[in-house]
Amino acid sequence: MLGSFEARLMRFRGLQLEIHPIDWVIVGLLLVAVVVGAARLRSQQPELYPLLTQHLSVLAGFLAFAAAAIRWQRSWWVIYARPVIAAAIIYSLYTSLGLLGMSAMGYRADAALSRIDAALFGGTDPTFLIEHWITPARVELFAFFYVLFLAYVNLSLVLGALGRPPLERDQFFTGWVSTYAFCYLGYIFLPAHGPGVFHAAAYHVPLMGGYFYQLILRTTAATGGELGVFPSLHGGASVYLCNFDLGTNRLRGLTYVPIVILIFMATVVLRIHYVIDLIVGTAVALTCRRIGPRVLGRWARLRHAEGLPALPGGEADVLPALSNIRGGRVTSVLSAY
Repeated sequence: MLGSFEARLMRFRGLQLEIHPIDWVIVGLLLVAVVVGAARLRSQQPELYPLLTQHLSVLAGFLAFAAAAIRWQRSWWVIYARPVIAAAIIYSLYTSLGLLGMSAMGYRADAALSRIDAALFGGTDPTFLIEHWITPARVELFAFFYVLFLAYVNLSLVLGALGRPPLERDQFFTGWVSTYAFCYLGYIFLPAHGPGVFHAAAYHVPLMGGYFYQLILRTTAATGGELGVFPSLHGGASVYLCNFDLGTNRLRGLTYVPIVILIFMATVVLRIHYVIDLIVGTAVALTCRRIGPRVLGRWARLRHAEGLPALPGGEADVLPALSNIRGGRVTSVLSAY
């Protein structure tokens, strides 16, 4: 029996070395979605069954990819397929996991989040403190910066995929996927609509803007309505991308700092996020920025020690950083900066 246990342990260890950390994160997130959806089916919410079916299908498809990536881990296509598939799944889950939280949970976190914001700002929700300052021109200006978030994220992903050394690229994507995954857990278990909906009847100055503000309204309606509030991915993802660049390409990172600040301001001015959403989103991003690269670096080092390619796809078989270990620490691109 002991021999059988040791054999299973060895197989599990081998599996750990073959499955990319990004794959573990995505599979774990999808399993949470499936378990929550299945557990709440008895609540008779009509949206739950199609959401459960969707998440099971995505999970099955991704497991098939992960198995293929293990089977052909020295093939070149794995290098390009993983970031593309991971990004596609992460983006597709925004709406479905937000809807899952709204459908599966019989509560909303808005009251608690608003109370926290009020406590942070002397007893008044900050969206009321700036209400007198709201004009259509200012709404439109901040709507532009809110929309700019998507361009910023996509540009950073392209630069992250094409403009980095192999190991640094996988470190980048591991932390990025982890940031989204942890924020999505908040969407599931702490569903909220945001201050614009929660305090709608109490505002005296309505939000009015032009093209960009109307674009936000149309996009919000097309993606399921006001959901996915806590923690803020507009805050978390922006901070993660900017912080990673500050550690690897300081000039580019510094150029992004004012954009990140304006994105933060836009989410509050447009009554989309509570300030606590931004604070927690930032904390998630900085944590994943620190831990993600370390996890990926340790995994690559262990693969290298076992005679496997340091990274799937046969990339980086010979990496000086992997052999440059001092006191158990990996230097060069394996550092967390």
